[in-house]
Amino acid sequence: MNEEKIKRFGFAQFRFAVAGILLLAAGLKAYQLATAPLQPVMQGSVFTPLLEPLNDRYFLMAVVVGEILFALILVAGLWQQWTWFLSLLGFSAFALVSMVKGLSGESSCGCFGTVTVNPWLTMVFDLVIVACLAVFRERLDWTFPPPDLRKVSAVLVTWFVLAGLALFSMLSLKSQPHATLGTKFVGIDGNVTIMLEPEMWVGRRFPLLDYVDEPTRLMLEKGEWNIVIGRKQCEECKQLVEKLAAQASAPLAILELDDDSADVEYSDVQAKIFLKGTLKIEPYWVILTPCLLQCRDGICVSVGENLVLD
Repeated sequence: MNEEKIKRFGFAQFRFAVAGILLLAAGLKAYQLATAPLQPVMQGSVFTPLLEPLNDRYFLMAVVVGEILFALILVAGLWQQWTWFLSLLGFSAFALVSMVKGLSGESSCGCFGTVTVNPWLTMVFDLVIVACLAVFRERLDWTFPPPDLRKVSAVLVTWFVLAGLALFSMLSLKSQPHATLGTKFVGIDGNVTIMLEPEMWVGRRFPLLDYVDEPTRLMLEKGEWNIVIGRKQCEECKQLVEKLAAQASAPLAILELDDDSADVEYSDVQAKIFLKGTLKIEPYWVILTPCLLQCRDGICVSVGENLVLD
């Protein structure tokens, strides 16, 4: 009886599980691309040059669109001979990429957008899918019958709708360069003000890295930093900087808002400040200073009152 059940189960049924996995991955990646910048690839690994092209925003958009199309073809049951082979090839490639990310020290495979999944777990999961595909293949029809044109039409129409919505959402972030910084307000006079909300940045790439000079950005993208965003001639900012410098824990960086005030002198703690840069904030940005953040490899791990000070 059990053997009979196994014989009746093949790729014709397992394809729905594969399609569901692909649609889930595509949806989560699309959500990430529509709501947040991509996290940078871990630097210092021999695999970094290989992984950086795979982390390109437009490449991932193409992956999302492709995953949606392939999942719809699987659901429709078209060309099962080729979709079985491509599924086997695709998940083998996914397993390889996950292994490379694991060897590189990445904390997440990136397959499911902002959902953090250890790349080694993803590799095992992909290999399980590959094994299932290898087992459940005996019911494939290798006679290559002509496709059902109604199914093909339904797949294309559904794909155009879903892919169009996904692309519109993913491209919306590019058209709103301040979308990840905070809340936008439009005044009666039509002027736009961005209220920076650092608490939104936790777990994401520090968005203000794009608004500092290149040497400062490169330094802040590596290692752990305590970062103070402040204004020149701000007494509270100066006190916070002196307190952090006295602790001598993580390296300290100061990003001062660009204005015409004279530079601040921090007297005894000047030598303990590892990095000092100017943040070129546009006039319509607003932030409460001093703002304290802790970043690790360019990712905000704690902000403000959530950062524990000794």
